[in-house]
Amino acid sequence: MSAVAQSLNRLMEFIGKEQLIESGDKVLLACSGGADSTAMLYLFSKLRHSMHLSLLAVHINHQLRGVESDADEAAVKSLCLKLNIPVIVRRIDLDSAADLENQARKKRFAVFNQILEIYKFGKVLLAHHGYDQAETLLMNLFRGAGVAGLAGIKPRNGNVIHPMLCFNPVELREVLNEAEIPWREDATNNDNRFHRNRMRNELLPLIEMNYSPNLRARLGQVAEHMNEVDRHFRDRAKASMKKLCLDSATHKVCLSIPGIRKLSTIEQYYVLKLSWSQITGTEADFFRVHLDELQVLMDADGSKYINLPHGVYAKKQYHELILTTRAEDIYTQKSEACAVEADRARVACMNYRFTFKYLKVLPQNAKEHIPLTAIIDADKISYPFSIRPRMAGDRFMPLGMQSSKKLKDFFIDEKVSKYDRDLIPIFDDGEKLFWVVGHRVDERVRFTLETQRYLMIEAEPIEEKPKRAANRKKNMRGYDEFDEL
Repeated sequence: MSAVAQSLNRLMEFIGKEQLIESGDKVLLACSGGADSTAMLYLFSKLRHSMHLSLLAVHINHQLRGVESDADEAAVKSLCLKLNIPVIVRRIDLDSAADLENQARKKRFAVFNQILEIYKFGKVLLAHHGYDQAETLLMNLFRGAGVAGLAGIKPRNGNVIHPMLCFNPVELREVLNEAEIPWREDATNNDNRFHRNRMRNELLPLIEMNYSPNLRARLGQVAEHMNEVDRHFRDRAKASMKKLCLDSATHKVCLSIPGIRKLSTIEQYYVLKLSWSQITGTEADFFRVHLDELQVLMDADGSKYINLPHGVYAKKQYHELILTTRAEDIYTQKSEACAVEADRARVACMNYRFTFKYLKVLPQNAKEHIPLTAIIDADKISYPFSIRPRMAGDRFMPLGMQSSKKLKDFFIDEKVSKYDRDLIPIFDDGEKLFWVVGHRVDERVRFTLETQRYLMIEAEPIEEKPKRAANRKKNMRGYDEFDEL
């Protein structure tokens, strides 16, 4: 069997195994003019009719090598004409003082995404092969990458497809030689100022010569196995999200912290990375260091938030972890005011359960200041009173003072985080604020020797039990449901 026929069979098998392309797909082929992308262009020209594919080639002229870059462009145009594949050429300007590799990659993908959108194509095909896979895995290993990094170049990553990973460069050149198709050699591939080139031209040959002759093939196998592991944890993360996600929107995901804590560290990473990708549209730039930061946040007392890359805010609120791209979500609370009549014995409000007891005798060892208990003169407040979040301009007279004070200033003096302040219930009888829960009662309602009737208010934080899966929404903060994971 000819090299072309063998390669077509292997390519079809790889496409089917990895579910890369479906019949009728509209695919964009990135072609530099080098051997790898030229072979990809040629092989897909042979597959397009049997797979009913719409092909569109794109060539990016980086304009770094003068007439050589222009010659690459001309070669791609000529080949596309010969293969009857439409081609689009884009020229990009690069800043030679910046990181050329990353800069060029970002600008290339900006062009790819623009063309995909304009022409309504669904996928872009890149010609990375098995040796590129080995180099990528080794580079990621040196950077301290985890499972996803050691999976190397994924056959499919969103709408980016790598169909040539099943080949090595020697095999691709055999295809071109048999088909009598020329290709261009890029002299910059020998420029060892670039990290990847040093890896390809110096380190890998050294290891192969002294330690492992089949290193690149073996690294490719490692990447394939790690890709299976990566897929396994991704699937686990999707299943876990059905139980952990309390609320979601295009810009926000709210997760159960108790549920997250039941997961292993690596499962936590994948769940949080999945949540990240849902609101940012990318998995890029979410690393282990960000998992560490989120774990510290989840273990923190009170409500706090941190900033993450791509404009993401992460906030801990009660037993929830909120990831959002909108700053207003950090400040917006779900608390609502509630009214309390004189005969009310219990009420649940603002994530607290309050109990009211009227007493004629002051309890033994009663204190004026107990964080979640207030004992006041029942005849010094008006009914009905309300329990509500703070409001702009709120003032009260903290116990022990003889003049009023802005509630904001009180919180500042008490070193209450501004992200906790909206979560603190305020008791308001319409004439005055008489209790800032967990902090201070008002001087005007303190009990004295003349007090005839006492009101003892006890506050207990609510930790709601899980609801059934069909009814689980924003307010679910459960534990037991996650035992099934």
